[in-house]
Amino acid sequence: MTIDLSVIIVNWNTRDLLHICLKSLYHYTHGMTVEVFVVDNGSNDGSADMVAQQFPQVILLRNQDNVGFSRANNQALRQASGRYLLLLNSDTALKTNTLQKLVAFMDAHPTAGIAGPKLLNPDDSRQYSCDMFPRTPLTMLRDKLLENFFPTKHPRWSARMEHLNFQEHFLVDYVIGAVFIIRRTTVEQIGLLDEQFFMYAEDIDWCYRAALAGWKIYYVGQVAVYHYNRGSSEKSPEQSSRLQAMRAKSLRLFYRKHYGRVNAFLLLVIMTLKSKTNHKNL
Repeated sequence: MTIDLSVIIVNWNTRDLLHICLKSLYHYTHGMTVEVFVVDNGSNDGSADMVAQQFPQVILLRNQDNVGFSRANNQALRQASGRYLLLLNSDTALKTNTLQKLVAFMDAHPTAGIAGPKLLNPDDSRQYSCDMFPRTPLTMLRDKLLENFFPTKHPRWSARMEHLNFQEHFLVDYVIGAVFIIRRTTVEQIGLLDEQFFMYAEDIDWCYRAALAGWKIYYVGQVAVYHYNRGSSEKSPEQSSRLQAMRAKSLRLFYRKHYGRVNAFLLLVIMTLKSKTNHKNL
């Protein structure tokens, strides 16, 4: 039997959210064959036991420790057999037959290697879910000068996507990994997630590699998934600070890998200067 979609959920101490996610997943996956993996990264809240007891159809992989987002996803990606592979955050929930629509979109767009849907807050407002690739430091400087001296012809960088209709689909540089569908043949060509990225920026890196290989990346606005955005990242202020540092580290890794060591160093200088400026303004 052909599997249309392999869904992979990496979990770390989000038992209740994971239960909601899995319940919605099985309720709203009609008209296609789906296999579901949960990779538990050493949770201590009973997540893995909950999955085993209440969702025995899930392929459950238990890690003793938190091995990171990329490595955990790769564990399931190596076993997955679907025509398409979907990374799904544990703090998401389906409200319609969303995944069938995503698969149909990919079937209708054979040059699409990767796609991501519209992400919604619980109040139905739209979340950030796609963007252009990060700029090199010299490009940042050029854009800043053009914005200052020619504001009518060169709008600010923050307004780069304001003209787009987020109810439709359009090409983007990358989509974020909260809900991320990728074609099997794309993975076979570009490889698995880069495990140097423990967490954050691995989605940008995967999209960048897909784009280099000639694949297109789409935002699909006709399809929506609720993203509560309060999973394992919702911790104490100290934990939030550590996560912010991890984001910065992952972004520097992306720069070093794709833009070179000089640009990675210049990015570090920019981040340091911004941090000092923000601290003075507190």
